[in-house]
Amino acid sequence: MRYSIYVWVLLSQAFLVAVVLSQRPAPVIETTPSEAAGLSFFYTALVFVTALIMVYIIRRRMHRLLRGIFALFLFYASFISIAELASYFGVECYLDLSPGCGATFTTSLVITLLSFRGDHLGNLAKTFLSASIAFLFISFFNDLFVYFVLTFLAVYDTYSVFRGPLSKILMVREADPLEPLMITHGEVSMGIGDLFSYSLAAGASIRGLGLPKGLLPILALDLGVALTLYLLHRRRGSLPGLTIPIALWGAVSLLLHLPP
Repeated sequence: MRYSIYVWVLLSQAFLVAVVLSQRPAPVIETTPSEAAGLSFFYTALVFVTALIMVYIIRRRMHRLLRGIFALFLFYASFISIAELASYFGVECYLDLSPGCGATFTTSLVITLLSFRGDHLGNLAKTFLSASIAFLFISFFNDLFVYFVLTFLAVYDTYSVFRGPLSKILMVREADPLEPLMITHGEVSMGIGDLFSYSLAAGASIRGLGLPKGLLPILALDLGVALTLYLLHRRRGSLPGLTIPIALWGAVSLLLHLPP
């Protein structure tokens, strides 16, 4: 049971890899190194500010407000990501009464409702949502941005768990206020942000390196996930889910992109 949560990592990666291989999405935005760094910093700062707001709401015990914010976020994120994913399969949604838009709305609503469940069905909904959002990023941004944003998020994750906002949330002793954003399997919990990052890394590896070469960074990433789970079991405390996996993934990716 120590590594059983790993099944959700594999499912999210397998889903995104399959979609990337079938659709070969070309990025809408080609960023330069400075643009990728700046945009990645902005996204990371946005995550930081959001975490500060959540800490404030939790400390004020406004749990209904927090659940309402989560519901709005989950529905909005699922709607735009599923709409983008569906467009690659010929199903368009322009906020009208078309069958495609109705199906996207219904699917997003179902995912939002299921995300508040703590069972396998809830985990499956959050896994699909994480991979769908990752595909949204793959569709819009080039691989350079992906490398920058995952690096920034990994650094922030390390700070957040040990010293930052997340460390304050993890000190809450009552029912986990972040449950709608967490995948729980056995005694281990993993945030959908971690799952999103693992999926995004896998998708970028396959798009940038193809098969079978693109599998090598993914294997390094998954080795990092397994190592993190092992250390989590030994430490019996909270650990950042991105630090080791993204470091290994980035190192292997860099080596494979170097000219021979």
